[in-house]
Amino acid sequence: MEIVKAIINEVEKFNESIKDALDSKNISNTGEAARSLYIDWGENWVKSIGIFYLEFLDTGRGTGKMPPIAPLIRWAQSKFGVDEVEAKSIAFAVAKKIAYLGTEIFMNKGQGIELAKKIITLRENLNDVVKESAKFQIKEKLNEFKLKFTKLKFGL
Repeated sequence: MEIVKAIINEVEKFNESIKDALDSKNISNTGEAARSLYIDWGENWVKSIGIFYLEFLDTGRGTGKMPPIAPLIRWAQSKFGVDEVEAKSIAFAVAKKIAYLGTEIFMNKGQGIELAKKIITLRENLNDVVKESAKFQIKEKLNEFKLKFTKLKFGL
């Protein structure tokens, strides 16, 4: 169970790095993406879970299709402090622009949350954590064996 705790700790750091990128790059001013991040785990597994459009905050959204309007309405209300009617108008215009040009992140005018780099860092950290945990567990087992052998050998 110690290894699962160590892995959970690394995944928490991963989630925090995503939240930091969202904040520092002002990618999601509604905060919905950051609030959606959480960790789920069981006896032998750990998952980082977040909102479905987190990928779009990393790579952007390409041309061809309008994005859903509802998140854009919430974004417009948050960003501009407008009522729902005006927010719908803004959201529709933004959705049309995204369908035609893609998002700024997609057009390489801005960097996303750099998820690939964060995943590489997470993998490296997990590799180190698992190695250290395995070493510790092996040493514990060897010490148990030594103690039992010593007791048997000397009749203790």
